Amino acid sequence: MEFKKILLVAGEVSGDAHAAEMVKELQQLNKHLSFFGIGGEALNKLGMILFYHVEQMAFLGIGEIIKHLPFIRKVNKDLLNWAANEKPDCAILVDYPGFNLRLAKSLKKLNIPVIYYISPQLWAWGKRRVKKIKKYVDKMIVLFPFEKKFYAEYGISADFAGHPLVDKHHSFLGSPKNKNNPDVIKIGLLPGSRKQEVSSLLPRMIETARKLLKNKVVHCVEIIKVEHLHMDLYKSLLEQTDKEITTIQKPLHECLPNYDAVMVASGTATLECGYYGVPMLIVYHVNSLTYFLGKRLVKLKNIGLVNIVAEKQVASELIQNNFTVSKAYTEMLRILDPKSNNDIRSELKVVSEKLGKPGAAKRAAESVLGFLNSV
Repeated sequence: MEFKKILLVAGEVSGDAHAAEMVKELQQLNKHLSFFGIGGEALNKLGMILFYHVEQMAFLGIGEIIKHLPFIRKVNKDLLNWAANEKPDCAILVDYPGFNLRLAKSLKKLNIPVIYYISPQLWAWGKRRVKKIKKYVDKMIVLFPFEKKFYAEYGISADFAGHPLVDKHHSFLGSPKNKNNPDVIKIGLLPGSRKQEVSSLLPRMIETARKLLKNKVVHCVEIIKVEHLHMDLYKSLLEQTDKEITTIQKPLHECLPNYDAVMVASGTATLECGYYGVPMLIVYHVNSLTYFLGKRLVKLKNIGLVNIVAEKQVASELIQNNFTVSKAYTEMLRILDPKSNNDIRSELKVVSEKLGKPGAAKRAAESVLGFLNSV
């Protein structure tokens, strides 16, 4: 059987992880596939040839993108030159819409079929990009049921695979705890997976935690470190007196069930916290220009993914200038109140219901193979 070449572009850590789970399933279903493009350690371990690593592609906000435009153009040009010469059987573009939608347009001109896995959040950022999807993407594979409905309204066929985090976490779920030990109240700080996020959010998270510790609202605090960021980044923000604040690197399934509440950066981690039923305060802050432009474009009341998926507010949000130590402290007091805490845990049960059953990566892989066999 002839090998099929696939151009795969996953420009972020989460995309690398989700794409790798799908590629693993694809490799089991068909041994004659080879992958090239942009990814991280997870895809690299599966034998994908990396032209660029996700660490080189992590730009947060308009300012960062403008600063790195020459490099971004070079990456785009290199991918297109490779695609023009090698003629891959298809391209799988994973999330990362600012880059990937432009790439899809150029790939279409080269007559390379395009699969888009993990939809751009068109339902949040306005509808004009839907036309681009219809024009340049041959197959959509989406994570949420409401996305399939959204695309159907525009006459775009989308396969619903489900969310990969269900595959990752369902076997660890067990019975959600309604209350941890009242004598040892523990919270987690999840400041994101990008260096810019950690630098921006973690100092205020730590200040809030110090206040909670000082007033004996909580007894210990854990900062969850992500694998690809250096420990020095986290340690530099702590002081000698921060004895009850520790930095750990452990899988979320080991940490989340032990927390009474968390402060978490807006993103996929909010869904994981919701899946385990952990009450949370969602925080985020970007530079002023990015926020100003985003505010004009975003059409949603809430930005937290857990709230969007639940289709109601199940978690508090403090975004941009609202994210102050004072407001975060007040909100954490409310979330940690025993009655509120139990009520929030009950509300969060809707998240696991919405995310559906395990098998997302396999369903996505079957969708890819079905498409490859039809072109």
